[in-house]
Amino acid sequence: MKKIPTLVSLVCLSLAGCAPANITAVKWDSGVNGANVQTRCEQVDMRKKSEMEKVFSKYDGWKLVYISEYTTGNIVGTDAAVCFERAK
Repeated sequence: MKKIPTLVSLVCLSLAGCAPANITAVKWDSGVNGANVQTRCEQVDMRKKSEMEKVFSKYDGWKLVYISEYTTGNIVGTDAAVCFERAK
């Protein structure tokens, strides 16, 4: 009877936390300088195409200047921060 909870615990641990985190970040120059720049940053769940499309369509016409992706090798969670800029 004790074998089932132990097995469930082992499976949960192997799915949730055994893979090391991979962090990737890229920054681009927007070409706009000074007080004429508007910058907005958002968090995006990279596993859901609908959420990605919602955020990226919100900034249509803006330039993507930064993306930082946090994921694990088992891809249980993939999260990103994205920043957009445009001239005022």
